Amino acid sequence: MSAIMTIGHGPGRARVVWVLIDGLGDVACAELGGSTPLEAALTPTMDAIAAAGLNGLVDPVDVGCACGSDTAHMALFGYDPRKLYPGRGSFESIGAGIDMQPGDIAFKSNFATMDLESGMVLRRRADREFEREGPELCRYLDGLAIPGFSDVSVRFQYATEHRCGVRLRLEAPRQGITKLSSAITGTDPLVDNRALVTCEPTEKGNRAADFTAAVVQALHHEVAKRLSSHPINQERLAQGKPPA
Repeated sequence: MSAIMTIGHGPGRARVVWVLIDGLGDVACAELGGSTPLEAALTPTMDAIAAAGLNGLVDPVDVGCACGSDTAHMALFGYDPRKLYPGRGSFESIGAGIDMQPGDIAFKSNFATMDLESGMVLRRRADREFEREGPELCRYLDGLAIPGFSDVSVRFQYATEHRCGVRLRLEAPRQGITKLSSAITGTDPLVDNRALVTCEPTEKGNRAADFTAAVVQALHHEVAKRLSSHPINQERLAQGKPPA
């Protein structure tokens, strides 16, 4: 990520180019003799920049707090994610090119491999090399009708690798509910070989949250049904690859 920023106020302020190479540290690899890719790489330009500047460690949000890219980036730009973080879904969806407006909710979603009978998520990422299949599957799912919720529109847009952005929008008031609610849980079990989490409201008595959770559950079932019979997944199964 790179950005042009203005530092300071008044006549003494300066414009700087800020380059953030997210995830550059990586992890040690046996193939590299126990070194990380960064340690093994030839990086004369970065070495020169580091030698001419200041180096150190920083906790973007709080000491000992392991941040994701989204919350860490917010903090580095001066925004407190503990107060202002809207969830990763809006970042992923807007970044993928989906428009959003107040009342919409969005999800950062993975193409995953799931056993439909048991509900177990076998692989949270069906395949990191999904650049061919991902866009086609998103086009197939984009605009689908959710059974029982025809007043909720759905957008799917491919992002990168196994990821896509998903946006839900309530197109017309329904039983006094005028917008969807973000007061719901996600469905990601966070590790492989665990059951998909049921989307539930996080606030008691919040009718919009109850409604939104029901929409997400219905969307999940419809997406799983459609993807299971898609030719791309039939082809992947025939090739011994995990379906999405």
